[in-house]
Amino acid sequence: MIETLAFRTQARTVDHLGREQIADCPTAISELWKNAYDAYARAVSLHIFDDPEPIAAIFDDGHGMSYDEFVNRWLVVGTESKYEAKDNIDDRDGLPKRSKQGQKGIGRLSSANLGPLLLIVSKRVDHDFIAALIDWRIFENPFLVLSDIELPVMTFTQQQELFDLLPEMFDRLTDNIWGNENDPKRSERLKIAWEAYDRIVLDADADATKPSELIAGTIINARFDNRHFEPWPVWIGKRAHGTALVVSDINYDLRAQLPSIEPDGDVQRIKDSFFATLSAFTDPYVDNASNEVNAFDPDFTYEVRTWVNGVSRPVIEDESEEFNRSVTEEMEHVLSGNIDADGVFRGQVKAFGEWRHIGTDYVIYPPKDYKPPKGPTTFVGPVGLHLATYERERVNSTHTDDQHARNNELALRYSGFLVFRNGLRVLPYGRIDNDFFEVESRRSISAGREFWNARRMFGRVAISREANPNLRDKAGREGFIDNRSAKALRTLVINILRRVAYEYFGSKSDLRNDILPGIQEKNRAEKAEIERKELAKKNRKKFSERLKRNLPLLAEFQNSISVEASELQIEHEGDLQSVLETVNEANKKLSDLRLTAAPANLGSSEDDYRTFRSLYSEVQELIRRLNEAYSEALERIKPAKPEEIAERQMQSLASRLQAKLRVWRKSIAEIQQSEQSRVDSLFNERNKTFHGLAGPLVEQVRLGRLDLNDALEKMSEIHSVLDAENEDTFQSYLDALELMSENVNIELIASQGIADNIALRDDLNDLNQIAQLGITVEILGHELNTNARLIREGLRQVKAQAENPGTELIETGFEALSQQLEFLSPLKVSGTRTRRKITGSEIGEYLRRFFDTAFRSRGISFDVTADFERFEIVEQPSRLLPVFVNLVNNSVYWLVNSRTENPKILISCQDQKVTVSDNGPGIDPLDQESLFKMFFTRKVSGGRGIGLYLCRVNLLAGGHSIHYVKNRNEQHLNGANFAIDFNRGNHG
Repeated sequence: MIETLAFRTQARTVDHLGREQIADCPTAISELWKNAYDAYARAVSLHIFDDPEPIAAIFDDGHGMSYDEFVNRWLVVGTESKYEAKDNIDDRDGLPKRSKQGQKGIGRLSSANLGPLLLIVSKRVDHDFIAALIDWRIFENPFLVLSDIELPVMTFTQQQELFDLLPEMFDRLTDNIWGNENDPKRSERLKIAWEAYDRIVLDADADATKPSELIAGTIINARFDNRHFEPWPVWIGKRAHGTALVVSDINYDLRAQLPSIEPDGDVQRIKDSFFATLSAFTDPYVDNASNEVNAFDPDFTYEVRTWVNGVSRPVIEDESEEFNRSVTEEMEHVLSGNIDADGVFRGQVKAFGEWRHIGTDYVIYPPKDYKPPKGPTTFVGPVGLHLATYERERVNSTHTDDQHARNNELALRYSGFLVFRNGLRVLPYGRIDNDFFEVESRRSISAGREFWNARRMFGRVAISREANPNLRDKAGREGFIDNRSAKALRTLVINILRRVAYEYFGSKSDLRNDILPGIQEKNRAEKAEIERKELAKKNRKKFSERLKRNLPLLAEFQNSISVEASELQIEHEGDLQSVLETVNEANKKLSDLRLTAAPANLGSSEDDYRTFRSLYSEVQELIRRLNEAYSEALERIKPAKPEEIAERQMQSLASRLQAKLRVWRKSIAEIQQSEQSRVDSLFNERNKTFHGLAGPLVEQVRLGRLDLNDALEKMSEIHSVLDAENEDTFQSYLDALELMSENVNIELIASQGIADNIALRDDLNDLNQIAQLGITVEILGHELNTNARLIREGLRQVKAQAENPGTELIETGFEALSQQLEFLSPLKVSGTRTRRKITGSEIGEYLRRFFDTAFRSRGISFDVTADFERFEIVEQPSRLLPVFVNLVNNSVYWLVNSRTENPKILISCQDQKVTVSDNGPGIDPLDQESLFKMFFTRKVSGGRGIGLYLCRVNLLAGGHSIHYVKNRNEQHLNGANFAIDFNRGNHG
């Protein structure tokens, strides 16, 4: 006999699909936030209430659910609205259509990871509130059938109704443990199931609490209050629709965010992981100006807040002002662009603070053995990429100290190589324990060569549901399903990271090796300058404080010594000792008040210092008068025992010296003791550093994970870095000690050096101003002479056409003006400069007229090609024409002076560039690098070295560029060839 039977679903199936499928609590929150996004919410938030029994709540303002939708969708596992053809435009709340983030219709079950007891409340427009109560632990019972579990669901219109009906909902929920009299058969099944489950738990752990009692106790003791709902905009009437998930007996990861949590070794780690997972839920690297595919702004905000005694504190909130795309593009290393369907990357790269390629100029082809999967279930599709980082060592960085410190702070909070789908975070990519793109594993082999560091990387891969449908998540949101598409993406991204590291960033790149010494030297100079300024600032502050303290004391002392000097009387031998003591005390006070090493720039203290020096001189004069009076008295009185006076004076002065020496000795001893401890600690730390970094390499070699050559190379790199750091740290310290041991006054040298430096800088500024004046005169002279030739040629052509007395007057006046131009001081000429369309044909005709005499008299052939005649550009004639005049004039000069046979000048177009060529001697390769520098010239006479410099500057002002053509294959004539790349030029 054949029977037909159906699957029976155990209740534990829900637990398997929900709580056990999700990696951790932050991942579960991410899934619930995505559900809110799918419901067209504009904002979602997580609130954690620090109650005696903490409560957590997720609120959104999505379209919400009616009673029918909750029963027929939310409570039906595996049903997802994205499979329905109907797209209710009213649900969007004015938002554009969103691609659904949910895939399997089980994301809602991840709420079990927040805590076991869930109160869900939802509101759809024009419908009543619905509420349901669930304890997910009921579904953990392996002996329950899913159909035996009944969840209390209710509708209500006024908020207070919820709290009035909650006690009954709790009772109905406990019926799933104890049953009720209305269904005795179900009650018996429940009794048997819970007795069996309790027995299994107690058999495993006799001290454990029975699951049935634990669940019932949680349900009975749970407290949901109105204040738990007040942060929800729907509850307070600000929004008309949305959903709330309120959880009791919350997960430890949520409790760890509360200030009341008892700290232990795991709390900070949990907080860091929580922040790292949820802080970048939406793509912070979206920029409308960028050309990256799949870069979405989801128009979706999120936050996490804790509540203590009615006061909230943000844990995670929108920090776009602090960290966004523009912040990363200010970093010194940036890579951004797109990977196309064939795996080719095209984008731009910035290295050591300068863009090396822009737009789509930087191309990286996939590995030679890469074959892009093309099948409908295997293709990857286009992918957007943006990455930024900075140098770990400040001495290697183009950033300032402040920028470098700021980047380090950002790295602690926002670093990571993330993945975003339609603008929302794909987990677990970007977590420190995830190395999907093998950044850290390659770094462990050779940190210098591979360069990238996950803790210092900022960026993401951008994909979309539409363009990359085969990049699908695992059920537990633990990354992509490891299919061909995911493998291909990983291969392509790893290849890009390695190529750009080898070419631009890493220790093996030519650019790094070429540019780094200059950066290091510049940073050392800047560091020395900063230290000089700090020392000057410290000395200035120290001096100002002493001046402020000593000035009133000196004024007071001056008054008292003036009185003593005016009342001085020495009549008898007994007065001599009194006067000597007065003089000694005055000298001591004056010595104590003396100020040395005055800074070169006192600023606001300048007037006070002048007053101080005036008073000091007055006091010195008063003491001198006292000394003179004392000396005269000695001669007059002639004391009976002069040796006793000398003895007392010696003892007095020695006592003063010894007192000062004791003070200095004590201060020096304290500093030396402190410094010795600091240096000992520093030596101990540096002694351990190498073993700490190199030890893991030995272990990797032992385990066969690392090749010996790579390990030795890595050790050498570590040794070189540490050796340089140690030398910078200790050699300068030793040098300073050696100078001190030789009794060299370092403080005096530093102070004097600062003063000399300031004076020299002032002199340098003056010289710069004088030099600038000279350069200005030179440039104006060159330009005015060029214009003078233009005017002379114009006058010649006017005179050739007709005789006019006015022409003679103009010519006479112009010649007089030309003589005065030689003595002009720099001028600033302002006014409107008109831009118009200029054609190649017009330029050619202009040059023919301008150089007509020179061409005819020297037998020079001048031609322009048809391509150049068709060339057009909108520009200022005064900016463009002198460039061609300068270039042609240079050609004329060298063709004539080199006695070139059949001299030729040609202007042509090729590869969207205009080229001015001649068949003269060309330019020596040694001189080609200096062609466009100020004052560089090889002309024997008549050359100032300004022409080509001004050509480049004039062109740069319009966004154009000029360079000397070195490649023989690109030269139109075999002499000098200059190519001009015009911005927005029309080559037809």
